[in-house]
Amino acid sequence: MKKVAITLFALFLAVSVTYGQDYKSAIGGKLGYGLIASYKTFLSESNAVDIFGGIRWGGFVAGAYWEKHYPLEIADNLRWYWGLGGSFTTWNYGYVGYNNYYEIGLSGVLGLDYSFDDLPLNLSLDWAPTIVVLDSWDYPGASYNRFRGGYGALSIRYILNR
Repeated sequence: MKKVAITLFALFLAVSVTYGQDYKSAIGGKLGYGLIASYKTFLSESNAVDIFGGIRWGGFVAGAYWEKHYPLEIADNLRWYWGLGGSFTTWNYGYVGYNNYYEIGLSGVLGLDYSFDDLPLNLSLDWAPTIVVLDSWDYPGASYNRFRGGYGALSIRYILNR
């Protein structure tokens, strides 16, 4: 059993390292974060960086994810990815005590990435659970959950080059 597991793991690594991505870079937007611009570029065959920024809830957000991509055999040009990153977010709810809030978070990201053969279009759907490491919450005696499990987005990007 141990030899089978080692063989399957080695095969998985070989397949995930030898495939090529079907685009080099793309630019567009993320739906789910607010009005956010996104630029994604591949640094190697399977490593990409997604840089994003824009307006959100009366404030702004800026951040980046490093992503590791793997092919999915169920469709051409479909990959799944995982990664790590961080973001800086501000917002103003307009309520006393909640004005000009900011937070710095560390995120994981898990998603699907697809590009069309005949169109210069890339779609990705991700979930980005985040842990707040620093914020401006100053309510005396306040204790709240620093885990943000609801972050994620649908990204639609124009492929700049293949």
